[in-house]
Amino acid sequence: MDVVGVMKDSYRVAQAVVRVMADSTKTHEIHRVEEITGRPRYRALLAALHGSSEGQRLLMQRPELSSAQVDFAALRALPGDTLGGAYARHLDGNSITADYQAAATRHVDDPDVAYLMRRFRQTHDIWHVLLGLGIAGHEEVIVHAFSFGQLRLPVSAMIMLFGSLKHIVLERRWGALRHSMREAYQAGRDAAPLLGVVWEDHWHEPIDLVRARYRVRPLERRWLD
Repeated sequence: MDVVGVMKDSYRVAQAVVRVMADSTKTHEIHRVEEITGRPRYRALLAALHGSSEGQRLLMQRPELSSAQVDFAALRALPGDTLGGAYARHLDGNSITADYQAAATRHVDDPDVAYLMRRFRQTHDIWHVLLGLGIAGHEEVIVHAFSFGQLRLPVSAMIMLFGSLKHIVLERRWGALRHSMREAYQAGRDAAPLLGVVWEDHWHEPIDLVRARYRVRPLERRWLD
């Protein structure tokens, strides 16, 4: 990329960070930061996925967690202790939809990298479920600490930094700062690689079984509430 392009990207990232600091619900601005800063890291993650059979299948089939491909009514009918049932209840209980996370990327030309970014966004709420976290501002920061332990994405590092200032330090959530951030990072580091998992294969399984298979530890609530 030429110097002008780098300067434009840097300005877009800085602008997005300011907007998110003012209103952390501006998810599209977080997506902008992710797309601009994450390209090199996603290329490395893409290469790693080609080295596993499940990753290869994911990239070949390209499933999407969207209402076009997932029967959410069927997931709602599953018991709450299954992965699919817990995921549907997480979405409904927080009045969110998977479709927004399936939106097209705007700052990525490589179709493989673009798909991987969308897949990460779509599975973000599954990671919430596995960790036992809601969507409050400080909980989103904690999920990104887990994500950084998993993937080392620049956007997660930025959310940990700026989000901690806004949602943990200024809100005086000292337990979350001292314990949950470290616990979440270590949980992400120690878990099996999750980006290449085809979660659609596991909807009917007990969520505790899924956690055990992928070595995901749910976080202690006492430091978060």
